[in-house]
Amino acid sequence: MDNNRQLYMDKVIHMRPPMLASKISIPSVSSHYVPRARLMEQLNESVRYRLILVTAPAGSGKTTLVSSWVTQCNIKTCWVSLESVDNDFNRFWTYIVAAVDKCSPGFIRRADYFYQSSRGASVEAMVSFMLHELNQLSHELVLVLDDYHVIENPDIHDSICFLLEHLPPHLHLILMSRNLPPASYPLSRLRVRSQLMQLDSLDLRFTRNEIKSLEHKSLGHVLSSEDLILLEEKTEGWAAGLILAFLSMSGRSDHSSFIESFAGNHRYVLDYLMDEVLLRQSEQLQSLLLQTSILDRFSALLAEAVTGNPHSAELVHTLESAQMFLIPLDDNRVWYRYHHLFADMLRERLQHKCNAEEISELHRRAYRWYESQGLFIEAIQHALNSGDHDIAAQMMEQNFSAIITQGEELRLKLWLEQTPLVNIIRRPDLFYFQAGAMARSGHITDARRFLERVEQILTVEASSFAPEVRTEVQMRMGLYGASLDFYQGNVDSFIQALDVNREGLLRFPSIVHVVNLGEALLYRGPIGFGGRLKKMAHLISLVSTSEERRAIIHATLQGHGFVFLADLNYEWNRLDEARIALDQCLSANVIEPNLGVITPGYILQSKIYQAEGHLLEAEQTITGAISEMEAIHSPYWQLLLEARLIRIKLTRGDVEAGLEWIRLRHLQVQDKSSVQREYEHVTLARVLMANHQEEEAIRWLTVLLNEAKRTDRLGSQIEILLLIGLSHYALRQHSLAVERIDQALKLAEPEGYIRIFLDEGKPLLRLLSWWLKEKQLDEEVLSIYVERLLQAFSLTTSSLRQKRAAGRNDDNTALVSLTEREKQIMLLITEGRSNSEIAEQLFIAPGTVKRYVHNLYQKLEVNSRVQAVARMKELLTE
Repeated sequence: MDNNRQLYMDKVIHMRPPMLASKISIPSVSSHYVPRARLMEQLNESVRYRLILVTAPAGSGKTTLVSSWVTQCNIKTCWVSLESVDNDFNRFWTYIVAAVDKCSPGFIRRADYFYQSSRGASVEAMVSFMLHELNQLSHELVLVLDDYHVIENPDIHDSICFLLEHLPPHLHLILMSRNLPPASYPLSRLRVRSQLMQLDSLDLRFTRNEIKSLEHKSLGHVLSSEDLILLEEKTEGWAAGLILAFLSMSGRSDHSSFIESFAGNHRYVLDYLMDEVLLRQSEQLQSLLLQTSILDRFSALLAEAVTGNPHSAELVHTLESAQMFLIPLDDNRVWYRYHHLFADMLRERLQHKCNAEEISELHRRAYRWYESQGLFIEAIQHALNSGDHDIAAQMMEQNFSAIITQGEELRLKLWLEQTPLVNIIRRPDLFYFQAGAMARSGHITDARRFLERVEQILTVEASSFAPEVRTEVQMRMGLYGASLDFYQGNVDSFIQALDVNREGLLRFPSIVHVVNLGEALLYRGPIGFGGRLKKMAHLISLVSTSEERRAIIHATLQGHGFVFLADLNYEWNRLDEARIALDQCLSANVIEPNLGVITPGYILQSKIYQAEGHLLEAEQTITGAISEMEAIHSPYWQLLLEARLIRIKLTRGDVEAGLEWIRLRHLQVQDKSSVQREYEHVTLARVLMANHQEEEAIRWLTVLLNEAKRTDRLGSQIEILLLIGLSHYALRQHSLAVERIDQALKLAEPEGYIRIFLDEGKPLLRLLSWWLKEKQLDEEVLSIYVERLLQAFSLTTSSLRQKRAAGRNDDNTALVSLTEREKQIMLLITEGRSNSEIAEQLFIAPGTVKRYVHNLYQKLEVNSRVQAVARMKELLTE
């Protein structure tokens, strides 16, 4: 690993949010724990299963059972205690990574580095790389997720399902939950394969002998056999009910009458016994219990800050000694939490005993303490709970960069929903994050309404804003309105909004965000209006009327404009113009490369090479780009490049490479697709077609087509329809093939698509000819279009034949075909410069230089630097 990468990894680790050690510590076992041999034996067998599912109501002893087992077994265990705040995907997996690191030191450096560099990647892509790291572990490992019922995020559920499907044999997953996981979990499949062990409330129910052992540890042997039988009937072996009963009987002599009155279901039993337990404590202890109930977890120092009681440490120790439903969360007994049911009761009583302002003050003390400790996430949540919305918004703004860097966007979105808009609009980062989240997710109408609400607040509460603040907010709103116009494809309105907001663009150049959220083919996403080429061309024509406007647009598109232009020219089969725009893009990204720009740029560059018949150069472009992504450890973009490489290899007939890629990246045909993974999923379909699995490919492509329609991706619909048509044609289902091609043509003709057809090669040429034979008399406009496509096929084929004929025997061709950048690099090679020296002088990455050198060797037909220099001298002297 080189120094730069090490420095970057250190920076990533430094950016990781503060980790609560208590969340990844195995809970301590109480001194009153009763060994449960029958359940321990079952858990000992769990190493034969992928998934161990422990589901039972609160207070059934799930955590106590599993924590006691993992402390006794010889298998390394990673433990994560989950809370509702862990519904953020990145936070959830960050804690899993930290837990694994406790068992395998160093794991966190690799995995954290990946997650930071893979922001926005699909669930399957991220977990696929996680699995790759887990596969490197050589020892048996158990991963325990406690309180899994708090997880509601579908992406997290999907990620765990994907993990289960591909779990390494040395890794076992234990899920503890109050209820069964969602129906999407493959429980039936795992059960049939004997890969699932399940313990439920019936298994965890205490037997009479276990109740007797618990009584001995709690009270001594004081109950008669009749009392024990009655208590078993009353509690139904429910662990929490038994513990509560024994706590309530402590110090009493009327055990039989108490048990006789002990009736009702768990909720009523709990209410009754909590009254008995709570009201029997000192006033000071009751006060601490109630006031600290607002905290998900607490330490003695935090308890003191919230209660104001300097004796909090002694009181916490008293609670622990009295077995007051206090659960230690770490080995050092610094952090604790209350039993969930006990905490529910305490919060309910707090609501009755204290007024709203008194409870707000408790949250206020909590957020001040958390803020002083640098724990801004907990601080912000308590500030919101206290009703101090402006202070909460201020903390969000102050920590905005850290929130985004640490992947807490979902949490920020939820916070902003709890914050009055008047507290947000004064803070630009928060304002544009909230509005931008709506726009980027396609909720344009909601974003427009959001701006209208802001305008109303500025009007109704004008006196609350200084004139300069009001002017600035309105200016920013105008610019953000321009972004919404772009997302909606309103080109004229977009340009007009920019024209009338020149001052705003100078002051706030980053307002109009149009970003690449993982598009391998930019023109198909929001930047390219879903593949509406003529709308793209219209924008370019408006931009070309003014150099100032052109500069503004390129700044607005954040470097994507050149690929945008290159894509358009490529699809219209203007390869020279496409190359010129692409060279501008790649040249502009040499010093501070934007991977969201250069990755689609590399893919397009390889397509241009392939269109010109230079398949080897196309492949070398992508392999070199993949090497760059590996060097900077950016698997998010690496996946797209790998998919492109597979498409090139399929062109050469290398089906095995495609099948190996599917296996390595855990790809599979599913019931759903996502725009984020469309390029990979279409590539998967191409592999299936190449492997003569056309029927499966058609089913999968139909799923992809429905998703492309839902997201209004015209370019994607055309490609998918062509592939479905080709699959039907291969199955000799000619009428179905013609029908799908007809649908593709009707979408493509108004936009003038050409390359999307040519790139499919001879199979589509035959199918288009068949379509023309079937439809020529019925479809005059489309027939003319198809004839143009067939002519383009003919010209392309003729051109490639001529190039191959002239080919490598024409010595001057090698010199003429060198690009300006290749000539620059070749000149430096003749001067004896190394790759690193060339990279430094030209401000490009060493991996990029290596890729150019490979291309030069191919064009000059040489295998070394010495041969390359000699060959150049020959060419220059002729």
